[in-house]
Amino acid sequence: MSSRFGYGRPDSLSEALDFLARHGTETAILAGGTDLMVSVRSGELRSRYVLDVSRLEELRTVELSDGVLAVGSALTHTEIATHPLIRKYAPVLARASGCVGSTQIRNLGTLGGNVANASPAADSVPPLMVHNAKVVIRSASGERVESLGDFISGPNLTILKPGELIARLLLDPMDQNYRYSFQRIARRKTLAIARMNVAALGLLGADGMVLDLRLSIGSVTPRPCRMTAAEELVKHEKPREELLWKAAEEVSQEMVRWSGIRPTTEYKRPAVEGLVFRALSDIFRGEV
Repeated sequence: MSSRFGYGRPDSLSEALDFLARHGTETAILAGGTDLMVSVRSGELRSRYVLDVSRLEELRTVELSDGVLAVGSALTHTEIATHPLIRKYAPVLARASGCVGSTQIRNLGTLGGNVANASPAADSVPPLMVHNAKVVIRSASGERVESLGDFISGPNLTILKPGELIARLLLDPMDQNYRYSFQRIARRKTLAIARMNVAALGLLGADGMVLDLRLSIGSVTPRPCRMTAAEELVKHEKPREELLWKAAEEVSQEMVRWSGIRPTTEYKRPAVEGLVFRALSDIFRGEV
C-alpha cells in the first residue's frame, strides 16, 4: 500500500522555508525523489506532507565567485555532469555524477538528495570531500554552514534539523594544473550501487614532486573523511609504483582503524588497495 500525504510545491525558497517552519517535523522534502518515492510506494513514508523543491531556481544555480564554486542542491546529476563550470573547476564531481545509476536516475536525482540521504556509497560524496565542500543549510530563521564531513554524522545520518534544507554546496575550485581521478567498484559496470569508490586530486611541481594530494574513499568508513595519512605519505615525493602501493596500504589500514576487522575485511582490504592504486596511477600517469 502506498503512503498518503499532502503534497505542496512552493513558488519560492522563502515560501518553502515558511512551510517548513510550521510543519518541519512532519514534512519530507522532495527534490529528485529517487529515494523518497521508494518509501512512498512501499508505504514506509510516515510524513504528513511532501514538499517539492525541485523547481526552485534559488536551489538550481552554479556560480564561481571569490574563489568559491557554489553548486545548487536541486541540480540533477545529469546537469552537474554536463555543466561547463563544474566540468572546468570540479571535473571529478562531474565524472562521478555521470556514474550515478541509470540515465533516468541521473535525470531526476539531485546533488542535495544524494548528500542528504548520506549513503556511505554515494558517488558524489568523495569528490565533494576532495574539494573541501561545505553544506549551506537554510531555514526560516537563517543560514548555517557546515563542513560536509561534519554534516554527515554516520551511515544515512546527518545533522539536518526539522525545518531545514540544503540550499547549496560550496567547493574549492580546482586549479587547472591539478589532475583528477574517480574510480568505483560495483557488482556490474553500470546500473549498480558502488561497493567502493574513490576520488583523488593531485598536483605535481615542475621538478616532478607531488605538491598536493587529496584522497577520499566511499563505503570504507562510517562517515566521509579525507585519507590524510596516505596523502602526507605521497606529498613532497616523486610518484613511483612502490610509493603509491604504500599509500594504498595506508588507506586500507585506516579503514580497519575506523571500522575494525569484519567478515568483509578480507575482501575489502585488497579491493580498496587496488582501487586507490588505480586512482593514483591514473593521476600520475607517465610519472610512475
